[in-house]
Amino acid sequence: MKKIYLLTTVHIGDPIWQWGQLCIERKRSVGWFSSYSDAEEIVRKNIGDIYEAGHYDHCVIEELYYGLYPTVIKERWFEWLNGRYQQIKKPLGLEKVTNFGIG
Repeated sequence: MKKIYLLTTVHIGDPIWQWGQLCIERKRSVGWFSSYSDAEEIVRKNIGDIYEAGHYDHCVIEELYYGLYPTVIKERWFEWLNGRYQQIKKPLGLEKVTNFGIG
């Protein structure tokens, strides 16, 4: 079955603790790719300024099967640290959230 890799930039705000989740202030799907390596290159090199001068402090690459109502197979998270996106674990408070790009 075919897969796609969806790249979504995210800005995480202050936690909303009554829901036990972080606050996603804004997000934007910026592209989808046929390979993980293509999506990761965009992130690692900040191609197209996906950071948008600080507007998006995180991004996620979601691996999905192609089709209707896709389910996320795997997520890889990145955070802007020291002038570039670096891979991190999924931010605490977002454990129960999925499908950031197609939700």
